Amino acid sequence: MARKQNGKVNAALQELLANLEVTKIGVADLAKAPERLAAQVRKLLPEARSVVVLEMEMYPEIVELTRPERIAGAASLNDLLDRHMDFLNSRATKAAHDVARVSHELGFKALPLPAFGCPGDARFLDAVLSYKHAAEAAGLGTIGWNSLLITPEFGPRVRLACCLTEAALEPTAGQKMTDVCTMCGVCIKKCPSKSLAKPGKGETYRMNKYSCLTFRSAAGGCAECVKVCPVGR
Repeated sequence: MARKQNGKVNAALQELLANLEVTKIGVADLAKAPERLAAQVRKLLPEARSVVVLEMEMYPEIVELTRPERIAGAASLNDLLDRHMDFLNSRATKAAHDVARVSHELGFKALPLPAFGCPGDARFLDAVLSYKHAAEAAGLGTIGWNSLLITPEFGPRVRLACCLTEAALEPTAGQKMTDVCTMCGVCIKKCPSKSLAKPGKGETYRMNKYSCLTFRSAAGGCAECVKVCPVGR
């Protein structure tokens, strides 16, 4: 597959990005990305130059109905969030594949990564690519005390998918974004599994992801840290 880059090619990809049916799009320039993120990307696509991040808003009306408990046999409104997430994940994943398709048509290798089901190391609960760090590098938001990406518009109520491409796209990140997290601590206070704690010096957040996963699995779902965040309400 021949590599090429010129104004016409770049314009074709930029036009595609402007017409994708997602809530918001971010582009991170790998040359300016944090080293850990760049290393993750290059393990997957060695000559990648850009990470396209596709964002979909989670509707607050659905998030507000969730509860961190389930009664056997009773109707659970958490199921509404699950179906909502299925839809958002499918749209974001399709958008990632659309970016990859056009990248291929223009002569660039590209790797679409799904909004749900990205490969990860089950021993450490680490995905092969941190979408939230890619989104932060693309200027879509900052990572808060709840360990999630917090966007100015929707707080943590977003789903993300990514596409890695060899094309050098126009980045969306300008100057370093002011921390969107208000550091109010409500996510820590309301976490039913006590998995969150105030971050220490040099930390962005402090989280026990193992207890979080165990609680969510046992409770049939939990979105309290998303629901109580005051940003984007």
